[in-house]
Amino acid sequence: EEDFRREGGHFEEIELEKIFVVKSNPQLNKKSFTFRPGGQYPYFTRTVSNNGILGYVDYLDDAHKIKGNSLAVGMLGMRFFYMKTDFYAGQFTKTVFPRFDGFNERVAQFFIAQLNRCSNLFLSVLVRDFERTFKKTCISVPLTSEGEIAISYIEKFIRELEADRIRE
Repeated sequence: EEDFRREGGHFEEIELEKIFVVKSNPQLNKKSFTFRPGGQYPYFTRTVSNNGILGYVDYLDDAHKIKGNSLAVGMLGMRFFYMKTDFYAGQFTKTVFPRFDGFNERVAQFFIAQLNRCSNLFLSVLVRDFERTFKKTCISVPLTSEGEIAISYIEKFIRELEADRIRE
């Protein structure tokens, strides 16, 4: 962190709407699918178990498929999960897409930790008020001296946490 700050990096409280966009998912009932162990696409639901994935399904159509490299959230548990690949989703779910370049699994882990700390706030509002509340919520974000999200700092930070955990 010392090197980061020495190079002009700093942390700033930023409203989520400046760095993410929330989209409602095309809602499909699980009866629309045949679940099978070798299915190509995760089916994300409002559960907090198994990264929100109920199971795996085959291709249905592009109209209901949701882009991966995003964060999915179930409205009943208000837990955020990284969705690496394209997926389908059930009712009462939303997807959060980054407004910045460089988003990947490690960067997602950094933001997931902060967003999941806000779960109680999000649970305290009605589902219909989630987006408004989400947009106005502030989190601490590392920025470069140019004011961009410090992707390399975040990736290094997460790698170090992973290495510490593995050593333990």
